[in-house]
Amino acid sequence: MLYSIQKMTIVLGGVNLHILESGVLDQSEIYFLQPSAFALKTLYCLQHIGVFFCDSRYVVTHPYWESVLLLFIDKGELEVAYGDQLFTARENDVVLLDCRNEHSYHAWDGLEFHYFHFTGVSAFAYAALLYELNHGALLKNACTDSLQSVFQNLLNLARSQTNAQNEHRISVSIHAVLCELTEACYRTPAAVSAAIEQAIRFMEAHITENISLDEIAAQVCLSKYYLNRLFSSHVGMTPHRYFTNMRVQHAKQLLLTTHGSIEEIAEQCGFENASNFIRLFKQRTNMTPTAFRRIPF
Repeated sequence: MLYSIQKMTIVLGGVNLHILESGVLDQSEIYFLQPSAFALKTLYCLQHIGVFFCDSRYVVTHPYWESVLLLFIDKGELEVAYGDQLFTARENDVVLLDCRNEHSYHAWDGLEFHYFHFTGVSAFAYAALLYELNHGALLKNACTDSLQSVFQNLLNLARSQTNAQNEHRISVSIHAVLCELTEACYRTPAAVSAAIEQAIRFMEAHITENISLDEIAAQVCLSKYYLNRLFSSHVGMTPHRYFTNMRVQHAKQLLLTTHGSIEEIAEQCGFENASNFIRLFKQRTNMTPTAFRRIPF
């Protein structure tokens, strides 16, 4: 059976052109951007972005491309082969591909999707993190309203073709997409448990230090606000309170098993000073460290 080849609108340097690609329908759009040298070294960079309407003739095969690809399925189905994975992406699914690995995909009739290729100093590391957290390249039902809004902002920035002015905003928007996808991965029960366990292990390893919530969150690649919500929901307290309780428990052991002074124990448990240690210890136990030490166990 013979098919006609459809036209697709492509914008390069602010000029509307047409290219021929089998299976891509007329209303599709694609925009190419050329990042600056500064952006390539320091930011997330948009290489090209588009909205595609396809029929079953649309087939893509790439052995290698120096970029990360995010595909957001709006309607229909897309068959994807990536590494040893074969899967079908459907409405509201997100596909994440490190394009340095061989991959291919093809459409079924009625496919609609939006996508962008990006690179940057940590693009591939972030892609690897998401792949590991999600145990694969298909993120089921991950395309939320907020992600759609961020993508629309990226598309508008690309349409404006004022790349030198917009590449910082583009980088922020790409990072926002990556953050939301990461948090979505952490919402699964197994991932939540793993994140909390990893955070607790980090606290245990640094119990003699006055570590911050930012440092704990960085260890599990989450925002401090989301980590707070995870702990509150699944542990029943914030990470800060959990870590304080952990240090107080450690202080109890030292009070009962060593002859160290209150000042020395405060320092060994990561408290800023003895006064802060005494105040927090009393809040948790209703007695001072000295009174606790005098209890006959």
